[in-house]
Amino acid sequence: MRLPDSIGVRLLAGREPFPDAWLSLTLESVENGDRTALSFAFGPVREDGRLLIDRNDVLAQALYFEEVVGLDYGRLEKRWSGRGWLAVAGAPELRHQFRLTFGKPPLRHATANRAAAARALRFLSENEGERFSVAIETELPKKVALEVASMTPGDWLPEKLHEPLWELLGKLARRELEELIESGALTAEAAKQIEQDVIDFGATPVVPPDIALLLAGAKRDSEDAWTIEVPLWTREEGPSDLAVWVHAHEPETGLELELRGVALT
Repeated sequence: MRLPDSIGVRLLAGREPFPDAWLSLTLESVENGDRTALSFAFGPVREDGRLLIDRNDVLAQALYFEEVVGLDYGRLEKRWSGRGWLAVAGAPELRHQFRLTFGKPPLRHATANRAAAARALRFLSENEGERFSVAIETELPKKVALEVASMTPGDWLPEKLHEPLWELLGKLARRELEELIESGALTAEAAKQIEQDVIDFGATPVVPPDIALLLAGAKRDSEDAWTIEVPLWTREEGPSDLAVWVHAHEPETGLELELRGVALT
């Protein structure tokens, strides 16, 4: 089915516009009886929260995913069922958009998009629990069924872990592994493996900017324990494809962080 030439939307935080936000668009694909979801992202929106999704921009993204990324996004309009979902982009989508801006060659408007994605991440983190929504402002063809969906919940790093994780990442970047071993945050075996993995990756770790804490995802393992994943910041790539894995535990004796290793994402 042919996509609408344009779709006007407005992204809201409560009843107010959500500037710098990004929109997540998911289209249902049907082929040989199989249904799959094809996901796109657009933004940032204007100061008034408005965004116009152009048909050509959707097709261009699909072509990029097909030819450059290698995903099966071909023949989009032949496969599209006419159904789709719109949502305010959550933390995972914004982190992805932020990291895309470090690509080589750089994306168009990379600097502006990076700043917008960072601002949107901060806003989401600081306003967790707010109702974020999408208002469709264009009258759609009768055969097109676009629904508004809920935003993906954030896996934000708890604030009490910000400073300890920041210190750990700094020591890792400065290669203060012996100090981490002495403090119990790293085992000697894990230190050797991390050094080898970083060498094999061919990058130079650097102390990350504070935005790294918003790029960190924290999965709660129990009431007082978390598994944290945060991209290793490097001189060559910014937030790299190497993820740093940290386990945080808060027994009665106080918060403990253990650097488990690094791995490709």
